[in-house]
Amino acid sequence: MRWSVADIKEKQAIPGVNEKKKKHKGKLRENIESIAIAVALAFAIRYFVVEAFKIPTGSMAPTLLGEHKDVKCPNCGWFFYADRQSEGATCPNCQGEISLSAYCDVCNSRIKYNWPAWLWRKGHCPRCKTAIAWSNLSNRIIHGGNRIVVNKFWYKFKNPQRWDVMVFVYPLYDLKCKNCSSQLPDTEWSEGFRCPRCGSARFSKKKKNYIKRLVGLPGEKLQIVNGDIYINDKIQRKPDSVQNMLWLPAYDSNYLVKEEDAPAWITDSDAWKINNESLALDTLSQEGSGASLVTFGRSVSDQNDYNNRSGRNEMGDIKISFDVTLVKGSQSLELVLEKNGDVFTARIPATDTGGKGLLMKSGNIALEKDVHLQTGQRHKIEFSNVDRVVSLSIDSNKVFVFDYDDGEIPDPRPFDTAKIRFGGIQANATFENIKIFHDIYYTNLSAGTWGTTKPVQLGEKDYFMLGDNSRNSNDSRVWKFVPEENIVGKAFFVFWPPNTIKFIK
Repeated sequence: MRWSVADIKEKQAIPGVNEKKKKHKGKLRENIESIAIAVALAFAIRYFVVEAFKIPTGSMAPTLLGEHKDVKCPNCGWFFYADRQSEGATCPNCQGEISLSAYCDVCNSRIKYNWPAWLWRKGHCPRCKTAIAWSNLSNRIIHGGNRIVVNKFWYKFKNPQRWDVMVFVYPLYDLKCKNCSSQLPDTEWSEGFRCPRCGSARFSKKKKNYIKRLVGLPGEKLQIVNGDIYINDKIQRKPDSVQNMLWLPAYDSNYLVKEEDAPAWITDSDAWKINNESLALDTLSQEGSGASLVTFGRSVSDQNDYNNRSGRNEMGDIKISFDVTLVKGSQSLELVLEKNGDVFTARIPATDTGGKGLLMKSGNIALEKDVHLQTGQRHKIEFSNVDRVVSLSIDSNKVFVFDYDDGEIPDPRPFDTAKIRFGGIQANATFENIKIFHDIYYTNLSAGTWGTTKPVQLGEKDYFMLGDNSRNSNDSRVWKFVPEENIVGKAFFVFWPPNTIKFIK
């Protein structure tokens, strides 16, 4: 048989075509396999390693935010967050009242704004046609909650630590009776449970993830007394990293108040001058005189700006910080914190004088140290009383740490009394960047009493959880313990929105 040239080319072409088809099928199969592997890895990582969650409520505010409003005080410019349902707020800095209502102040109709508000920055009342200025409208708009990353692998190698922020499966269920459709939210379910309406034992169960701060560990005895946590009859102090996150701001001299009902500072002599953002003292010419001190004129309460006026207990666990510059010839700086009759005084001499730095309790020397302030140089001072420890830091270095805990559980009291004063002895000093903070105060709740009126004993696999927004948190005070098997992982990072990005402590 003889082959023509055309036959030979046709035979040669067929293998090439088949080869290309095989190659094409191979690439498609590779892509499908790659996608399948990627999806499987994504599910594996989400299930075993890390997972993203959105914070729905404000029970952990202001550490973590649920749906909320960004508020800027028109009276002083202070910025803070408020709950999405808040119709009004009290500025922590100047105590000014701010409207956060979604309704028009003139005719009470719902305000409409051009969406997205952050772009168009315009709003109006459709009924009375009142235009809403952006400075007012921005305080009324609801923003989404924080989005966080949870490490689900962390507790495979390390036991949960007190003060960790954790995600867990809520120990109560939302039940729906399959027989009569009765809804039973937040219900403790166990085998044999029956519908109170029809007696059926058939339910559909819905679980929820919660996020709180861990305060009680397995096997411990826990009690909340006067806002503090006691474990096995001993007060529990927070690590510095946690405490720094839980200090709640109450005053900042950098935010100038346009109108105020009462002065923030009360002076004891005309040697003081109150400027816009600073205080100045000059008693250099008053030889032999005692300390001249200025007093903070407001009480520091456990008001959480997130909840508007929900808290009004006066706080004793507080901190003051400021920058101070002493002029040459000044003798010493003096700071005073009072709590329930205990008076703690810190006295730091200038380099131009002799003597040592002192920390005194009710006039008696508790600690002394060879420390001085350099005249002509700005120093950052922090003085705090929290969890029965008084500490003083100079330029971020702890100088005094005084533990005055007597080892006893104190009697419950309805409120604290506190005062903040500072100044100097024969001093010419300028005080700037003055800030005041208060600690988180764990409260009693009308909805639950676990751990607040008497101690509770945790089982060997039980954990006690509390929200940082203590007055508005559904937590272990209400539904008691979280079993070990319900723990999902440790919350460690906020990734959204961008202005709140941070590691969680």
